Amino acid sequence: MGFILFLCFLFNFLCGRVNVINSVKFYAESPGGDTLKVRLLVKRSLLVQSVRPDSALIYAQQGLDISRTINYSKGEGDCLNRLGVVLMQHGKYDKALSVFLASLKIREEIKDLSGELASLNNIGIIYSDQNDNNKALKYHFKAKTIAESIHDRKSLSAILSNIGNCYIKLNKIDSALNFEMQAYTIQQAMNDQTTLQNTLSILGDINYKMGHKDLALDYYRLSVQYAIKNNDKSGLADTYNSIARLYKKAEQADSSIVYADYALDAANKSQYAEGIFNASDLLAHTYSGKNEHLELRYLKIANAAKDSMFNAERIKQIQTLSFNETTRQEEIREEEKRESEKRIFNLQLIAIAVFIPFFFLILLVLSKSHTHPKVIEFMGVTSLLLVFEFITLLIHPLVQQISNHLPVLELVILVILAAILVPMHHRLTHWLKQKLVNVKHHQPQTSGKSKPAANPGK
Repeated sequence: MGFILFLCFLFNFLCGRVNVINSVKFYAESPGGDTLKVRLLVKRSLLVQSVRPDSALIYAQQGLDISRTINYSKGEGDCLNRLGVVLMQHGKYDKALSVFLASLKIREEIKDLSGELASLNNIGIIYSDQNDNNKALKYHFKAKTIAESIHDRKSLSAILSNIGNCYIKLNKIDSALNFEMQAYTIQQAMNDQTTLQNTLSILGDINYKMGHKDLALDYYRLSVQYAIKNNDKSGLADTYNSIARLYKKAEQADSSIVYADYALDAANKSQYAEGIFNASDLLAHTYSGKNEHLELRYLKIANAAKDSMFNAERIKQIQTLSFNETTRQEEIREEEKRESEKRIFNLQLIAIAVFIPFFFLILLVLSKSHTHPKVIEFMGVTSLLLVFEFITLLIHPLVQQISNHLPVLELVILVILAAILVPMHHRLTHWLKQKLVNVKHHQPQTSGKSKPAANPGK
C-alpha cells in the first residue's frame, strides 16, 4: 500500500513538472519581447537540466544567441552562466570555466550583483572540483560578501554550504561544521528544500569524518529524500556515493555496491561526470580481487570519466584561463586604484576652488578693519598666487595631453603660459595694493583727549 501511494505521489510530481515545462515552452514559443524569450529559455534550461541535460544546453545556447542579437547583456550573462552549469555537470571544466568567467565579466560591467555572486560561486565550485580549494574559497567568500550586501539569504546559504565543503576537503572539520550549520539555520528558517539537500549531505560527510557514522547516515538519508523530491539526479548521485563509501569503510561490501550502483545510475541519467567517476571507481575497488570482469568494466568507465574531466589538455586550458583571469582582476584593481586617486585629486581641486573665494572674502573684510597694511598686502599677494597656481594646476593635465608627455614640447607650452600669466599677475598685484591697502585708513590713532590750542589773544 505504501509503495502504491509512493508511485501515485511520484506520478503526480512528474506530471506537475511536465506541465511546468510545457507552460514555459508555450511562452517561449509565443510572440512577445525577445528579452522575455531569453528569460523563459533560461528557466526552461534549468527545469530540464536534471532529466535532459543536452536539451538544457540547447535552450541556454538559444537564449545566448538571442541575447547577443538584441544586445541584451543581462540575458547574455544569464545564458552563459546556464551553459557553464551544464558543462560543469558534464565534466567539461575548461569550457565551463571559460563561460563562467565570460559571464562574470559581463555581470561586473552591468553591475548585476545577484548574477555576479552566482558566477563567483560557480567558479569556486569549479576550482573545488579541481581540488584547488584555497582558490575556490577566494571566489566563494567574494560571493558571500555580495550576497550579504544585497540580503540574498537563499544564495548566501548555498555559498556557506560550499565554503563548508571546501573546508572538509582541506580537512578543517571545525570550520566546515561552522559554515554548514550557518547554512542549515538559514535554510530551515526559509524552509528552502532545494538547497537543504546539499547541506544535509555535507553535514553527513562532516559527521562521517568525525566518526559519527550513524548520525552521518541519518543526514545522508534525509538528503536523499529531498534530492528525490527535487528530482536532483546529480545531488542524489553525490549522496549515494557518500553512503557507498561509508559502507565500504565499514566493510559492508554488499551495501556499498548497492548504493554505488544507485549513484552510477543517477549520475548516468544526468550525465554527471564526477558522479560517474566516483561511483565506478568505488565499484572497481570493491570488486578488486573478487570479480575481475566487473572490476575491469568499472575501471574502464572510471578512466573514461576521469580522462574527460582531467586530461592534460583540459588542465592546461584551466591553468591558462586562471592566469588570464588573475591578470584581469589585477587590471581591475589597478583601474580602481587610479579611479580612487583621480577622485581624491578632484576632491582636492574642489576644496581649493571653494577655499580661494573664501580667502578673498576674508581679505575684503580685513581690508575694512584696523588690520596692519603689511598683513593686507601679504594676504593680497598670497590670494593672487593661489589663483594663478590653481589655474596652472588645472591646465597642467591638458598640457601633458597636448604635448604627449614630451618634455621639450611641454616646456615650450609652459613658457608661453608663463609669459601670459606672469605680467597679468604683476598687474593684478599692483591693483590689489591700490584698492585694498589704504595706508591712511590703517594708521594707528593716539588715544585720550587732545591738548587744547593756545589762545593767541593772551
